[in-house]
Amino acid sequence: MIVVGMGWRKAALPEHALELVARSLHGLRGRTPNYIAVPDIKNMDDLPHVVARRWGAEVLWVSHAQLQQVQEVCPTASRTVMRHVGVASVAEACALAGAGAGARLCLPRQVFCGVTCAVAEGD
Repeated sequence: MIVVGMGWRKAALPEHALELVARSLHGLRGRTPNYIAVPDIKNMDDLPHVVARRWGAEVLWVSHAQLQQVQEVCPTASRTVMRHVGVASVAEACALAGAGAGARLCLPRQVFCGVTCAVAEGD
């Protein structure tokens, strides 16, 4: 199972999210994501649905508690994100939490025009 974890600024554009995810998936030899995992605090935003539709994936909402549980294994930490969200990693944490126990990060956090994404693989 492939899970793309995402985070984004309020002003981020869906086309930038689509481009970043496409670039991030490029190295996975044609594999596509099963889920686009995003923080549930963004549940009123359409951006994850646009990305999920493009890849034929489902949106997976990740709770703050789930984000906190995987922080220690996230290689990237942002003080800014910590100030605004209460965790130091969003995209990597969403990917890892969404992929489940034993997940491994295939691609650490990538950033483009206010959008972040990371890719994890799980069973």
